[in-house]
Amino acid sequence: MGLLSKLRREFKDLVELVLLPGTAIFLPWPWCFRFYRYCSRQSWLYRELTEQSLAAAQKVIPIGDPTRWCAAYRLTQLVDHGDLYLSRFRSDRWLRKYLDLTGANWPKHPSFLAITFHWGVGLWSLRHLRSQGMATAFLSTRFDKSSFAKRRVAYYYSRLRTREVERAGLTKVIYKGGSVPRLLEVLRQGKAVAALIDVPPREVGTCLPVTLFQRRAWWPSGLIGLAVRERIPVVAFTVALDPETGRRCLHITEPLPAHDPHRLAEALADCFSEAISQDPPAWHFWWLVEEFFKCTPAKEG
Repeated sequence: MGLLSKLRREFKDLVELVLLPGTAIFLPWPWCFRFYRYCSRQSWLYRELTEQSLAAAQKVIPIGDPTRWCAAYRLTQLVDHGDLYLSRFRSDRWLRKYLDLTGANWPKHPSFLAITFHWGVGLWSLRHLRSQGMATAFLSTRFDKSSFAKRRVAYYYSRLRTREVERAGLTKVIYKGGSVPRLLEVLRQGKAVAALIDVPPREVGTCLPVTLFQRRAWWPSGLIGLAVRERIPVVAFTVALDPETGRRCLHITEPLPAHDPHRLAEALADCFSEAISQDPPAWHFWWLVEEFFKCTPAKEG
């Protein structure tokens, strides 16, 4: 990649990850959301990611209006990035004003697994947990500069987001790879652990079969197996975005069946499928969807 191409890539990241999302710092949320909605109708915004996601989604689900679908996908991306700055600079008063709660409450005992997906705008869930007096460690993939192919803006944005996750959760991030002892230690300390379960098989160790999009697919089995072995309570949650008002809706399930790994995996898959049916463009990982249908025999758990 030549110098000019690198500069274009960095400028694009600066606009899409910092400048546009960062307007949330300066504008009242209703005004900011109107601006976000205007931006989401511009085809240049997140162009490559949106085009890849649309093409992948069209192979799996029917999409009646691709233009509208892409605008909704871009809006979710923009709000999700903007939430980094909102979470950093807004108090719990903002949360109480713009976040609705449906479903169950968080478990009364603070030592539990809160499982979610790369869907919607989830950062405010950690702020909500904190507002309820709960500290939460987030389980994450480790990254460094080499993970971003010399994209400095994207790298520093990701570092800033990790720091905000730790600040919102009042606990250091737990990185995957030898994470079980640390995870159990956090739970013994009376803290919750939040994690994303929709990770492609090539990124993890062993996998369990689930049904996604009416096809046989695969999800990581490590966290599910740990929950069953250690009898850790498990709930699923999502944070949806109202595309008309910009309000968030945090939905929490009742504790899921955690005595059998296959039943737990399918219960989580059902929660995921329900979220997809509610708002298909809100899934960030459409561009990776085909990866979920591939699993080598050595990884089958």
